[in-house]
Amino acid sequence: MKKIIYLLILTAFCGKIAAQTDTLKLSLNQAIQLGLNYRFDAKGGVLNIDMAKNKVVISKKELLPDISANGQVTYNGQVQPTIVSPGLLGFTEPQKIALGMKNNTAFALDLNYTVYKPGLYTDIKIAFNHLEMEKEKKNKSDNDIKIEIAEAYDNVMLKSLQYEIARKNENRYKEYYDLVSGKYSNGALLENDMQLAELDYKNAKAQTEKQKQNYLLSVQNLKYKINIPLQSVIIFTDSLQSSIESNMSVDLSNKVIVNRSEIKQLKIQETGYKLQLKKAKQNYLPTLSLFANYTQLFQNEAFNYSKNFFWSPVSYIGAKLSIPISGSIKNNNQVKEFNLKLAQTGLEMEQKTTDVRYEVQEALTKLSNAKQNLAVACDNYFLSQKVYELKKQQYSLGSFSYEKLLDTEKSLSTTEQEYITDVYDFLIAKINYQKALGMY
Repeated sequence: MKKIIYLLILTAFCGKIAAQTDTLKLSLNQAIQLGLNYRFDAKGGVLNIDMAKNKVVISKKELLPDISANGQVTYNGQVQPTIVSPGLLGFTEPQKIALGMKNNTAFALDLNYTVYKPGLYTDIKIAFNHLEMEKEKKNKSDNDIKIEIAEAYDNVMLKSLQYEIARKNENRYKEYYDLVSGKYSNGALLENDMQLAELDYKNAKAQTEKQKQNYLLSVQNLKYKINIPLQSVIIFTDSLQSSIESNMSVDLSNKVIVNRSEIKQLKIQETGYKLQLKKAKQNYLPTLSLFANYTQLFQNEAFNYSKNFFWSPVSYIGAKLSIPISGSIKNNNQVKEFNLKLAQTGLEMEQKTTDVRYEVQEALTKLSNAKQNLAVACDNYFLSQKVYELKKQQYSLGSFSYEKLLDTEKSLSTTEQEYITDVYDFLIAKINYQKALGMY
């Protein structure tokens, strides 16, 4: 009975695990999109944009007038006397008279409105410039994430190829072993060759297992880059062959240069410095503001606020003009600083444009070379398969010894390694080229 209960619990647990395991069919583009949706650093970039939008709203609200309401109660335990000079109020001698009330209560409404303040609208433009910079930084961060996922996806394709070739090698050595076993059973082969064939087959099996482990690790790394559960099952819809045969347009125009995030950020930075310079120059200008106040004042010996007689309104309105004097002298250094930063950014943009042009040209050259080398490696790889079939038939007919067959196997292994290396070089060159074009 206990065994039955245990089996039921185990079955339910396994069912729950299986229910939590997702099966995803992923192309490279789908993997990239999932990564942008699931990665925490991608979500963090969205928050930076939201904060920049909030700064735009804050800068716009500086245009609104400041309105405040306040109340104040002042109680004097003893009203301070006022000295009245002789001749006033009919006094022949100086007198001390207590003027005022112990309870002075005021409820006021204040208004301050800046009609013109240098740099106020420029601050709004600076906030928008900061928003554009955060958006471009988010774009650059997304591009970096795309590159990581693309590299991980291509690495899966490469490890899959290595695993596939390792399995072919294992099958080949299995066929060698079967042929040698047959000859050994018929007494046509020495025991040493039999043991050597068995050792080669076991080594091939061990190599296949290593390549399988590497493949599974590459899949796990891709899941990590996308930020999906490690227990998820992925079915890859893109193949290595489709990646190799993909047609990438060649465009070395200025449009490609401008499309690079590094160039965009420098342009936004340049605009920001121009706005800062404009604001610094505007600091020489005066500020004009209006102010107004309306107060209800209560004066009495007690706190009986119901007596209307002791309430009296007080109000005023005015204008204020502030002209910077010493501030203009201090501001000269800010103007100079932003002029220098503009010149520096211009030089950085020229250098970065030159760097990008060279990077695109170099990436295109490496991609063309890698594609050409891969085409040759593919031809040699398929030719090696034909050589293998021919040599296997010749060996089965007793045309040469097992040692001679192993010499052929060395050539096959060299061809396979060259093919894998050229595939790897092509995948790296392809990603670098796409990165240079600003596609990632």
